[in-house]
Amino acid sequence: MNQLGKDFRAYVLGLELEGCDIERVDDTHITLITHEARGEVNFYTFESMPEIVELRILDADCAGEPKFFLHFELTDLARAQELLDEMTSELLKHELYDTTRVLLCCTAGMTTSLFAAKLTEAAATLSLDYSFEAIPLEQAQAQGGSYDAVLLAPQVGYQRQAVAEAFPSAMVVEIPAKVFASFDVGGALRMLMHLLSDHTVFPEGDGKSLKAARELPNDKRIMVITAINRPRSSWIGWRIYDHGEVVDHGSVTKFSHNVRDVEDLLATLRIKGWDASQMDAIGIAVPGVVNRGTVAIVAQNVTDYELGRTIAKRYGTKVFVDNNANAAAVGCYISQDDYDSVVLHTQQTGFPIGGQGMVVDGHLVKGRKNFAGELGPLFSALFGHYARKQLIEMSWSPEGMRKLVAPLLAADATLLAPDAIFVAVDLLDDMDALKQEMAAYFGDEREDFVPDLVRVTDYRERIALGELTLCLQKLAHPRPHRKH
Repeated sequence: MNQLGKDFRAYVLGLELEGCDIERVDDTHITLITHEARGEVNFYTFESMPEIVELRILDADCAGEPKFFLHFELTDLARAQELLDEMTSELLKHELYDTTRVLLCCTAGMTTSLFAAKLTEAAATLSLDYSFEAIPLEQAQAQGGSYDAVLLAPQVGYQRQAVAEAFPSAMVVEIPAKVFASFDVGGALRMLMHLLSDHTVFPEGDGKSLKAARELPNDKRIMVITAINRPRSSWIGWRIYDHGEVVDHGSVTKFSHNVRDVEDLLATLRIKGWDASQMDAIGIAVPGVVNRGTVAIVAQNVTDYELGRTIAKRYGTKVFVDNNANAAAVGCYISQDDYDSVVLHTQQTGFPIGGQGMVVDGHLVKGRKNFAGELGPLFSALFGHYARKQLIEMSWSPEGMRKLVAPLLAADATLLAPDAIFVAVDLLDDMDALKQEMAAYFGDEREDFVPDLVRVTDYRERIALGELTLCLQKLAHPRPHRKH
């Protein structure tokens, strides 16, 4: 054990956390026990590698399913302390382990009561720890309460802001009309899991992956890592492809964002037995502006972080880094053979600005310094006269989101004229309504210039397949050094 390992262990054992007992089991295991949960700090040693630290939290009532789980290489004491403090912060949040409470509201509460009953039944079948209640809107606003989410029927969606003020700690959103009218239990649960992903560990799925519909020669072993940031959490998924088939996969959810999380994930894969140096390439799809392996993320105050070079130097293999929306656009293109030019638009609930990826005649459009698809300037030009608070409010309802997205897609249709636009926006499930909103910008005589709209419900799958495709293309056709 080196001095860094001794210092970090001393830091862990020296913590003073109210209601938490910290115990050294041995040199490789430390436990942090509260009434609600069990935290663990475990250490692993590999030849010629820094010591690897595992942090995890187990619910006292569900010991087999980690509520917090990550690994990192112990090379920086300050970074290790930061990650440990993040874990202990979550460990002490008792509500993390409580049942997720969801309230449904409509005018009288009758239709939402029926919907709530169906959602309760489905949640029980799927072993989801959710509870659903339904009461009239006026009663809900008067009595308040502690809920994780409040779902409003479409007919009362216009009161979202007032409801949000009455339930300040809840996610308040209007149920899309199509989901509510058909009592689409699956659609409602998918929306809930996405909205509440800040509090929920994503399931890893069954390992089935989206397949390429176009020719994609593939005799390589590729490690693909994809990252998606949520308002208060981040999700990082990984897959190992061997000749195009997924041989292993998994995911990690964190309650903060950091571009170095990808580096920590590679330590996790090392523990699982996957040696990154034995791969033909590592493909990484992350948020932000990605240019020649460097990443810039304004929200994280990250400018030109050399993610690709850092990982390539550490593992001695080829590393390709791409913007995740660009990767998703390639995934949309390669997974079908009806459209040769496509745009992928993605936008989170509660966010007035989205992101895009564009493929024209089979070629990904990156532009100067890979800035293509960054919508901030276009958004400002279209909506600059609105107050930001009003724009954020619009992004919490299907109708408001349509008004935000439609002019952006109309601009795509006039500038690129794609065959189809793929829409990865939770609140927009009615592509016909979105198309009508877009058509208003063209005039009656030009409605036929509005491209096909395709709803995307498997955004992560699109990113993974797209990043795999980009890796294979770059391995087959290396590009010469470019100035920009």
